Amino acid sequence: MNGTLFALDLLDTPFGFAMAGLIGLLFGFFLEQAGFGSSKRLTGIFYFQDMAVLKVMFTAVVTAMIGYTFLTAFGWLKPADVFPLETFWGAQIVGGLLFGAGFVIGGWCPGTALVGVASAKLDAIVFLAGATIGSVIFSEFFDALTPLYAGACAGAVTLGQSLHIPNKLLVIAFAGMAALAFAGSTWLERKFGGAPIQPAETTRRNRWAAGIMIAAAVIATVMPGRQTTPAPTVAPDAPGQSQGLLAAVAEAEDHIEPMDLAERLMRDDPDLTLIDIRPESDFRQFSIRGATNIPLEQLESRAASLPCKGTLVLYSNGTTHAGQAWMALRTMGFDNVLVLTDGILAFWRECLTPPSLSGWTDESAASAGRAALDARRAYFIEGKTLSKPSAVDVSMAEPGLDRHVVSTAWLGDQLGKPDFRILDVRAKSTSYTAGHIPGALYLSHESVRGTVDGVPSMLLPGAELAVIFGRLGLSPQDTVVVYSDALRDATLVAVALERLGHRSFAVLNGGYDKWITEKRPVAKDLPVVKAVVYPPPVGSDSFTVSTDDVAGALKRGGVKILDVRPPDFFTGKKSDEARPGRIPGAINREFVNDLVKGKEAWKDIPSLSSAYDKAGFIPDQPTIVHCRTGHQASQTYFLLKHILGHKDVRWYDGSWSAWAARPDLPAEMGEAETK
Repeated sequence: MNGTLFALDLLDTPFGFAMAGLIGLLFGFFLEQAGFGSSKRLTGIFYFQDMAVLKVMFTAVVTAMIGYTFLTAFGWLKPADVFPLETFWGAQIVGGLLFGAGFVIGGWCPGTALVGVASAKLDAIVFLAGATIGSVIFSEFFDALTPLYAGACAGAVTLGQSLHIPNKLLVIAFAGMAALAFAGSTWLERKFGGAPIQPAETTRRNRWAAGIMIAAAVIATVMPGRQTTPAPTVAPDAPGQSQGLLAAVAEAEDHIEPMDLAERLMRDDPDLTLIDIRPESDFRQFSIRGATNIPLEQLESRAASLPCKGTLVLYSNGTTHAGQAWMALRTMGFDNVLVLTDGILAFWRECLTPPSLSGWTDESAASAGRAALDARRAYFIEGKTLSKPSAVDVSMAEPGLDRHVVSTAWLGDQLGKPDFRILDVRAKSTSYTAGHIPGALYLSHESVRGTVDGVPSMLLPGAELAVIFGRLGLSPQDTVVVYSDALRDATLVAVALERLGHRSFAVLNGGYDKWITEKRPVAKDLPVVKAVVYPPPVGSDSFTVSTDDVAGALKRGGVKILDVRPPDFFTGKKSDEARPGRIPGAINREFVNDLVKGKEAWKDIPSLSSAYDKAGFIPDQPTIVHCRTGHQASQTYFLLKHILGHKDVRWYDGSWSAWAARPDLPAEMGEAETK
């Protein structure tokens, strides 16, 4: 096994802990041997009497640089396996000043103070106690200090990058500097500290050591096939980076919709930074309120001023230039950057279009839409500030537990009640640990799916689901509310509860984003869970259909097939399964058409009912809903059955991935009916 603890994902394992302890013991031993167990000797550097600190520092740095260069040259260490720390200018400048002041006053730094404590030095104990108290104070005021702590992030900046020096020259130069520093510090110690003149043999030995060190640096930097810096980025066409960029695009982590951006700006989201990359002349004529102008040609040189935390949004007139800038910043290490979909033109069209051009047909939707539009125009065109960010929320008035969908206000009133459970099913567990609704337990929505009868991404059988929910402490009598930052994730887990026959469950309309927008309470603790035995259901559920069931329904007729995939997959222009196309006779209505633009919340019930009536899906007619793997279809199935009250709707879990893998089943391609 060859790799660093970081590359092998062993940092938070018992082995990683043991290695950290061993390194710490060795580090302390060598510091003690260097005389760092004495504050008097440590402070001697300020009087040029004892330069041990300088010598140890240069020894450590040069040894690491040359050792790293040799390891990478021989192929024993991959640069990508080294984790380069990010640079936060504000925190590191202020922290450096505090650290320096503490070192001058107390004669210790945290590491050397531990060495002093091991030697029972009273002043080291006092210093370490003060550092501990300071850490507690910092934690208590962390929210106020966060802008300093996380601001002015320049990414993983290296010394060679900052000084514009080739890495091979930097290694040689640093080795030369170390040799000069050793010679100079020895002279200073003799002049100011009264150190005795070294014997001739010692002088010759030191010169030989310096020569060997410089020679090693030269040899390491001229060896072929080496890579001398653990750069945080790689060339855009490198396979690993390309896969990372494409994965971000595939997961829709590369863009933000205009309406979503507008709402975040209107609620003055502190984690949002908006950058206009158009020429300054265009920016002056019109820009989105809250944007900062950094023309495209200046973006790279000013990248150090951009935050690498929160959300960084780029926009231009369209998407092309912003997309290119997105790729450039991603390769620099900014994984928090997004592109405004279709640029400022789409923002104007979707967020600020006058009412006369909006084309509303449903009166209830029109009323809410006009109110939201007026609020946006007042904010972005007239420069007015909204007193209530919720004024732009036009999502449906949630009907309650009887239809298995609840509002944030309702959920807020239930917090802390007995027999009430909340599930956070967002895709990333780090999203949960960074903040979640109080009392919520984490469950990845993918945990309820697996390979069943050879078909991947199928909802697990009821007996297996019972084990999963029992492990979370859920009982059949509990009321369970499921939320995510993608509505289809919540409905997938809700369908799993339905398969178990769970009586009282609901999804949170608007999800976690709506909860945060309304500034509702957030927790970061991990609730204690006591596992229970959740009784498995008897028999199979009544709402899931198999591939054979769908094929049989086609032969019998009288059933409508609703395909909720994007139109290009429905028509066969795109495909990521065994073959392209659709089930014969299917009607296409993409699942996102049921959501408020830019939100993970359903539209109002009257407009949804009207849309499905016009598409020919009436409440009494048998309907089968599918997508590619059943994930997106769970959202539409949930809507039709529980919210709109369709009496005979079934969910085809295997969906197109299962159908396409059966060459004996028919498929259609080309343009067809889309709603």
